[in-house]
Amino acid sequence: MAPVTTAPPAQADEFDWIADLFDPSSWFAVEPADAGTFDMTSMLDQWLYEPLHTSMEAWISSDFGAMVNGWINTSAGQFLIGDGADGTAEHPDGGNGGLWFGDGGDGWDSTEAGVAGGNGGNAPGWLGDGGNGGDGGAGANGGNGGAGGTWMGNGGAGGAGGASLDPTIIGGDGGIGGTASAWFFGNGGNGGIGGAGADGAAGTYANGGTGNGGNGGHGGNGGAGGRSGFMFGNGGNGGDGGEAGASGDGATGTIDHVDGGDGGLGGWGGAGGAAGARGSTIYSSPVYGQAGHLGAGADGGNGGNGGNAYQDANGNYLGDGGNGGDGGYSNGLFARTGAGADGGSGGNGGDGLNGGNGGNGQSATASNGGSEPGGKGGDGGNGGFASAGKGGNGGNGGSSRGGGAGLGGNGGDGATDDATVKTIGGNGGRGGSTLGADGAGGRGGNGGTGTYAGGNGGAGGGGGRGGYAGGDGGDGGTSTGWQHDGVTYSHGGNGGDGGRGATPGTDTAAGDGGAGGAGGNGATGNNVVSIGGNGGNGGAGGSASGGVAAGNGGSGGAGGSGTASGGNGGSGGSGGNATVPLTGGTGGTAGNGGAGGAGGDSGGVTMPTDNPYGAGPSHAGNGGNGGNGGTGTSDAGGTGGDGGAGGAGGNAQGTVNGGNGGTGGTGGTGFKGSVATNPAHAAGGNGGDGGVGGNGGQGGAGGTAVSGNGGAGGNGGAGGTGGAGASGGNGGTDSAGTQLAGGNGGNGGAGGNGGQHGTGGASSSGTAGANGTGGAAGNGGAGGAGGTGSPAGQAGTDGTDGQPGQ
Repeated sequence: MAPVTTAPPAQADEFDWIADLFDPSSWFAVEPADAGTFDMTSMLDQWLYEPLHTSMEAWISSDFGAMVNGWINTSAGQFLIGDGADGTAEHPDGGNGGLWFGDGGDGWDSTEAGVAGGNGGNAPGWLGDGGNGGDGGAGANGGNGGAGGTWMGNGGAGGAGGASLDPTIIGGDGGIGGTASAWFFGNGGNGGIGGAGADGAAGTYANGGTGNGGNGGHGGNGGAGGRSGFMFGNGGNGGDGGEAGASGDGATGTIDHVDGGDGGLGGWGGAGGAAGARGSTIYSSPVYGQAGHLGAGADGGNGGNGGNAYQDANGNYLGDGGNGGDGGYSNGLFARTGAGADGGSGGNGGDGLNGGNGGNGQSATASNGGSEPGGKGGDGGNGGFASAGKGGNGGNGGSSRGGGAGLGGNGGDGATDDATVKTIGGNGGRGGSTLGADGAGGRGGNGGTGTYAGGNGGAGGGGGRGGYAGGDGGDGGTSTGWQHDGVTYSHGGNGGDGGRGATPGTDTAAGDGGAGGAGGNGATGNNVVSIGGNGGNGGAGGSASGGVAAGNGGSGGAGGSGTASGGNGGSGGSGGNATVPLTGGTGGTAGNGGAGGAGGDSGGVTMPTDNPYGAGPSHAGNGGNGGNGGTGTSDAGGTGGDGGAGGAGGNAQGTVNGGNGGTGGTGGTGFKGSVATNPAHAAGGNGGDGGVGGNGGQGGAGGTAVSGNGGAGGNGGAGGTGGAGASGGNGGTDSAGTQLAGGNGGNGGAGGNGGQHGTGGASSSGTAGANGTGGAAGNGGAGGAGGTGSPAGQAGTDGTDGQPGQ
């Protein structure tokens, strides 16, 4: 006979979760882990802890579980099983969980400015998570996460710092992640993110305002990650730093305040939080877990732009442009703990009678306590336009910590639509250097254009440690011509110098020096008297040790052309030296000197004696000198570097003389041979041969002329001296006390050949320029003395004399 009613479906018993704690087979009765997740910590988290914790929370939150837990807690007179209460405005901190089982309560999320969030409650029992910290109110810190259970349990996350509403108040710091107190398994809590800084107000002249833009507020720091459990677990990640507030732009000038306001300073980005550590040095293998990650530092804020000057009804500026603000620091300033971040860029200068200067880019910050690369330096701001004066100077680029150096800002242009108005281009800013990290130096900014004179180019920044090149110098600005007393005068700006090449990394060559910037050209046309700017000097090559090549010197920049006088070419940079590492081994190759820049041409116009620049008689530009070669090493083939070639002199028209060629660089010296060994019971070691001297650089050709004299050819550079051979080692004694042979002395290195002379410039109807003198040959190095029982080494061969001038 069938039953009157059907049996109820089977259901899980409310106490099954407790039985699961003591049934190992139930620990793995869950879905398999995601593909690619094979570390033990993740497996324990997914297959063991989460199922147990989920079951526990289901029991605690069920009606029947609440009834049973209440009876147990009442009978014991203690809170043994249950979750802690969440925090409130009256009681911000979360309550602690039960002494056996249960999670800590979450901290209160503050709704009041300046009031911190509540801390998360702890889980003091065997199993449970710490409560999360509450978020901070405006400009206030987030609460800290609570600690996890003693057997298994995760630390609570730190609360987020509150964003600031006032740029004078820093954003709140993120809360610290809770510690995983468990001896078996637990992950540390993540740190809270820092609160953002407030934006600076735009400048205004209304109601007594200064017109300057407000500074951006600083972001709060991220909270540190919590420590992991003792055996298994990962440390918590540090919280990200709070974003910097935007800076305000300067106000446009008014009829009562004709100058533009300055831009505000960029705010500082908050520092990333420190990574949570592993909870044990005993269980140190990665299979047990790993430390957390650094929080990301926030970028520095950009500087505000300078305001433009007031303009009348005809569009004429009546005041000066405001200066751009400097960029802000990244990743905090005093408490840098996180991954590096980018520095803020400088603001642009405002336009006016005189342009405002661009703000400086801020330096980047390096990572602290981790392998993450540092940040990029901020770019310098561009100078402002000048309607009747000088363009603003470009801001300097910020230095890099591995993400690229900041570029120098370009100089502002002066107005060129009216040749009777005297304007000068602004100077370019200096490129940023790379400090303590890999990366090239930043390029210098270009000089601005003007009627009277172009601005000078900025210098390039130095390269970073991994063998990166120095930054190139910026080019000089052009000059369109300024009319005065019926004559148009013009002067191009000078090129900036190249930056120095870096020392190498472990297995990379040293960096080359940056090239010098070209000099700006002067104006051309009828009744124009113009001068070209000088080229910038090349940067020196980086020196090297450890068997890698040293850097070559950068080439000098070409001089600009002028109707009256050309600019001189820049000198080439010196080649880097190569040395044997202190740990022994083979030394590297020395760097060659950079070539000198060519001199600028002259159009043959006679320079008036009362010219506004105080310049002397017209001439074509001289070529720049070649850079000297670097010193070599004592190893075979490790010669001194060759000197760079001198630059050619500029050509001239009319009765003006051609420019002289530059002198070739001197060849590098060969290094002394390596020291021989003096063994106690063996024959003496041989002394090392001296390094070969580098060849001198060729002299530059003289410039041609029409009715004037041709330029003289440059002298060839002297050859480098060969290195001396090392003395042979003294022989030891054998077992019978007999004196053993000494080592041979090393041969002296050959001297370098002298550089070829530069050819004198031809002239159509004047005197041809004289040829330069060939460079002197380098002396050969002296042979090393033989050790006891052996002859001395042979003397080094002298270098060949350079070809003499004809």
